[in-house]
Amino acid sequence: ALEAARVMEEGIVTDPREADVGSILAFGFAPYTGGALSYIDGIGAKAFVKIAKNLQKKYGAEFKAPKLLLDIAEKGETFY
Repeated sequence: ALEAARVMEEGIVTDPREADVGSILAFGFAPYTGGALSYIDGIGAKAFVKIAKNLQKKYGAEFKAPKLLLDIAEKGETFY
């Protein structure tokens, strides 16, 4: 899910639907969630960032939340 947020931040994809479909088809994200960004929206960006920060502390920088996701969490926004 972090990678889906990264590709949005980098402008590789510009529509969250593209990131959701890509996350399902490309790296096997669970289809019933609607895709990675829908999953983040579903649990809330703040909760997701908290999980990512805990994973980053335990496993390293690959779990660092991108700035776009941090901004969305801080503002209480969603991808959709």
